[in-house]
Amino acid sequence: MSTHKKATKNTVPDGNATNHANAPYEPAIEEIRARAYEVYVQRGRIDGFDLEYWVQAEEELKKSHNKPTD
Repeated sequence: MSTHKKATKNTVPDGNATNHANAPYEPAIEEIRARAYEVYVQRGRIDGFDLEYWVQAEEELKKSHNKPTD
């Protein structure tokens, strides 16, 4: 039988509770991977630019998520 208590708040190592409502959106790795592959294909499947494709994909996903809605 486990004696661990269920955590009621998310805490960081310094013990402070985190507020996820105000945390910036971080896309999942699978989302970034899929978008980076799309960028790779759109750019003609040119090898050697993996990091550039990844960074572009991550930035696009963050921007599209944070886009204000009217």
